[in-house]
Amino acid sequence: MSGVDIYSNRFTFACYIYIYLGIAVFFLGWVRAIFAIPALLLLGFCLWRHWGTLREREESRRESLVIGWWTLAAAGVFCIFLCLVAGQGAFFVQAGDWEKHNFVLNDLVMSRWPVCYHNDDSDAMLTYYVAQYLVPALFGKVFSSFRAAEVALLVCNVVGILGVLLLVFRVVRADTGKKRVVSALIFALFGTCLFLGKALYGATGIGSADISGAREWISNSYQLQYRTLFTCLRWAFPQAVVPWMATLLFLEEHKNVRVYALIAAPLVLYATFPLVGIAALMVGVVLSRAFTEKDPKALAKEVFSPSNVAVAVAFLIPVVYILGNLSGEKVPEVGFAHVDFGINATVYFCFVAAFLVYTVVIFEMYKKDLLFYLVNISLLILPFFRMGIFNDFTMSVSIPAVFLLMVFVLKALFAYSREAAKRPGRLAVLALLISLGAVYPAQEMAEVVKAPISFAGAMPGSLDDWARRDGSVGAAEAYNYFAYDHEEQLFYRYFSRRDISAK
Repeated sequence: MSGVDIYSNRFTFACYIYIYLGIAVFFLGWVRAIFAIPALLLLGFCLWRHWGTLREREESRRESLVIGWWTLAAAGVFCIFLCLVAGQGAFFVQAGDWEKHNFVLNDLVMSRWPVCYHNDDSDAMLTYYVAQYLVPALFGKVFSSFRAAEVALLVCNVVGILGVLLLVFRVVRADTGKKRVVSALIFALFGTCLFLGKALYGATGIGSADISGAREWISNSYQLQYRTLFTCLRWAFPQAVVPWMATLLFLEEHKNVRVYALIAAPLVLYATFPLVGIAALMVGVVLSRAFTEKDPKALAKEVFSPSNVAVAVAFLIPVVYILGNLSGEKVPEVGFAHVDFGINATVYFCFVAAFLVYTVVIFEMYKKDLLFYLVNISLLILPFFRMGIFNDFTMSVSIPAVFLLMVFVLKALFAYSREAAKRPGRLAVLALLISLGAVYPAQEMAEVVKAPISFAGAMPGSLDDWARRDGSVGAAEAYNYFAYDHEEQLFYRYFSRRDISAK
């Protein structure tokens, strides 16, 4: 075999190893050994059992899709370019959120773990989805260099994105060079058709007629956005790389409830909001089976399988860690709230129209697909809730659903292209919608490429100045990254590696 069979159990298991590597570093670097070692042994046993299942499945499978070495190299170069343009390694101009990413990474490199801050008015611990930063931070510690950590972050994310792209090839059955090129381009540029939704909103006379304004927001007045895939990678890469990989693994395993926790639980430390999104889809599958199957006990055994229970127990400590932030003091503007559109319902309908146009075109192909319905239901419901200054809840919880929408669209595009002679109109409309959805990410990417390239790296800083509740910093800075009064928090008191007497 001259290449990599992406249907092989080895490739699938490599994706699980990639996901769990950051989790292992967290346990070993942040958690007392008396808790960390048993938890890692438990997770290792679950992964080993799943490896056995994958091997048994491979013996009976008939599918094979070998990616040749030259194709693999081309895909790797594409992923390197995509990550560079997204700001990884700081060679290209970085988005505004990279200040936060660089501060988190620098604090992880330069400070003891867990990272704590002591200011005049506040004691705080870094309590954030840190898993995607931890392996690069280790490299930075070894070389005592933030720049080394930046480059390591680039490498880690390239490896992850390559894994995601190969999984996309697998789930859409991209068995020709043409399909792989199309898959890669759509993966890089896919977004909801907001260009059309904003035009519709402007046509009502309520919203602005300038569809170039506010770019990926439906308007300047409403905090509603379903990020394009490139925007996710450029602005919030921890919420993209592993969540996308987990979403594709879930897509393939969604009928196997026994491994749900193994797939989803790591997102506690990678991307908490996307975890809510993928968990909602999982709950939807379980509820659907509960209402349609005649043996509830069998379903209960799957839900409470040894793997699910063991993984849930092992992740109790990361959950306690994250709860230090989520359950802590919050000002109203960053807290969880319900959105009542009231007389402004038009903005809601124009916003959801941006993804529903895809749904309408491909509905015939997926009218019996449960996940298709769950994706659409979640995207219809999410705008009614908000959390964070810029409504990160809607933006981030939607990430798994938007990614699955991309997969559905891509598979439909290939199916319609095979039937182009019979139904050319459907293929043309879908291609047009994909092109319109790519307008804003293509604009953003073009702006990045035009900017000068730098080899100096970003300016490292620290979150220390943000760990204040005295009003001297904005709410987004003060309340998104910390657990205040951390010495009273359960994680720090009972599970942290650091001596609680240390200051």
